[in-house]
Amino acid sequence: MPQRRAGGACLGFGGMGQRMNQSVEGVCSQFADRGVQISVTPLPGYATTLLIEGDKMAFELLSKLFLAHADGSDCGFEVSPRGPGNALFARGANLGLYLHRLPCTEK
Repeated sequence: MPQRRAGGACLGFGGMGQRMNQSVEGVCSQFADRGVQISVTPLPGYATTLLIEGDKMAFELLSKLFLAHADGSDCGFEVSPRGPGNALFARGANLGLYLHRLPCTEK
């Protein structure tokens, strides 16, 4: 079974329109348990463009992951088919995602 690890922090929504913090680890784990599979590859014929593929649930994961990272305390976050978060990737996926929020907190 693939490893299910990731790091960072996430933002979710609670009842009555309230925002409640949820860890990125929690979001990644929640979606890995649901069998989500994303794929990030270069778009054939367009070397400077990424193709991100997945079903509706995959894009729901990505939206929550981006919100999580925007609200997190760490400026960097990575998921990769060969590293942390690998359970979220489709077989044959070659590229991962590294999100870096500016300004960088590590300067």
